[in-house]
Amino acid sequence: MKKQQPDLNRRSLLKAITVGSAATAAIAVSGASVAKATESNISIKGSNGYKETAHIRSYYDSLRG
Repeated sequence: MKKQQPDLNRRSLLKAITVGSAATAAIAVSGASVAKATESNISIKGSNGYKETAHIRSYYDSLRG
């Protein structure tokens, strides 16, 4: 009987999926930390409740057109 050669394409695909998912998870975790660290809160003087953040300002800008 002939010995079957292992399918190298399949192995490389499985390796790529494994490495890619690990890299994606690492980027997602570090990206969330960076987003929290870079967001600056700008508060209106005399107000303790409402704080205008960067994502709120970009939303307001999108409403203006």
